[in-house]
Amino acid sequence: MTHLRGQWRFLLVCVVATATLATACGSGDDPSATGEVDDVDLDSDSSDSGGEDTSDPATAEDASGDETEADDSTTTEPLELTDSFRGVTATTIKVGVVAPDLEALQGLVDLDHGSYEAAYRALFEEVNANGGINGREVEVVFEPFLPVGTEAMDTICARLTQDEEVFAVVGDLQNDGPLCYTELSDTAVVGSTQNDDRVAASAAPWFSAFRNSDNVTETIIRGFDAEGIFDGETVGVVAGAADQDAVEAKALPLLDELGVDVVDVAFIEASPLDTVAAEAETSLIAEKQESEGVTLALAIGASSPIYAGGLEQVSYRPQVAATSLSSLRGYIRDRGGRDLSVLEGAVAGNTAEQLGWWDDPAVQDCIATVEAAGEPTILDPNTRLPDEPENLVSVAAACRNIALFVAIATAAGADLTNDTFRAAGEGLGEFHVPGLGPGTYSATTPDGRVPVYFFEWDAAIDDLSSDGTTL
Repeated sequence: MTHLRGQWRFLLVCVVATATLATACGSGDDPSATGEVDDVDLDSDSSDSGGEDTSDPATAEDASGDETEADDSTTTEPLELTDSFRGVTATTIKVGVVAPDLEALQGLVDLDHGSYEAAYRALFEEVNANGGINGREVEVVFEPFLPVGTEAMDTICARLTQDEEVFAVVGDLQNDGPLCYTELSDTAVVGSTQNDDRVAASAAPWFSAFRNSDNVTETIIRGFDAEGIFDGETVGVVAGAADQDAVEAKALPLLDELGVDVVDVAFIEASPLDTVAAEAETSLIAEKQESEGVTLALAIGASSPIYAGGLEQVSYRPQVAATSLSSLRGYIRDRGGRDLSVLEGAVAGNTAEQLGWWDDPAVQDCIATVEAAGEPTILDPNTRLPDEPENLVSVAAACRNIALFVAIATAAGADLTNDTFRAAGEGLGEFHVPGLGPGTYSATTPDGRVPVYFFEWDAAIDDLSSDGTTL
């Protein structure tokens, strides 16, 4: 039995115990004080010595040597599984998996995240090999999407919800992509980035390992202020056109509340996939910022790599403060080469990212499973060469999304429906998100609220790094 197999089984047992006893699992507290269950090896022999177990299951011997009848009140009855909901039968759960089709974008972007399909299938097969979810096997319907426009995503949504009639969709769609499922199709989603408006519009349950973008932006801006990043600076704000409403409604009022001197606000209209047009537009934004005396550029959302590319076209070098280091990674690690001098002195806020994912034992377990399924060696981002694939990205995405889905679906019990799935997710409580750390899931935090860290430019590695300071 692989270590991952043991971990998946422990996860299932642990979640059920947590749902039943309303206690945290694996917290390190004294189990006797909380009612927690110990980690057990479900494949272990019943005797420590490895010999035959001769005990009578109907009786037990007490300390005085007297035989007493065993208390069978704790006997676990088999779950009665039925066809409880769309996509859920007595034996299977049909799950749609969505992931970006990067191969279709070759020539436009130079990214290789490894095979998302292989990662998801290998990890779900591991779940099935260990008894599935409460005895039901997961049936995977994989759909790669082109992360350009909405037409392709809408077609996939119709196929998964109408033709395949899946119970839930797992994966990371862009922008409002999840709403086709949660708002229009009564289909649960695990993954993707939430914001306040999207969550409010969703009728079906939606849980994610990613921080709510409205909340995380506020957290990072307040954190930057606490770290003194805005002190004495003249600030220009840059963001993508898709984020304009949120920036104007929330980020700008917050900056005003904090007393930050904002003299310029710009929204990038060009598609991020049209690199030439986007960088030409941002170079003009940079020139305008320079004329207005901007010394610090606050790049909100996914705008930072486009803004950095625009800075390459001019001599102006403001300090860059990014609210999404994960977006900026695409610029820093562009295999075509970039002028990283534009990021000297840069700061960012982000949840744990690639360099930190690698050190999480849960992610290492997922890596072992994917490699055992025949996939190429998953590369350590700390030592990966610039021309080698970032194939940890696909494995980490599948690892965190599947772990969260399995935990919630298991806690939902035998009668798996949208209602029980929602109740289980809102009652999940403390949960370790692979690669991202401790989350807390509740009715008010369906994103788990994993920690957000402060990152600073590190000239020794030509990248940003964190000392563990949280924002």
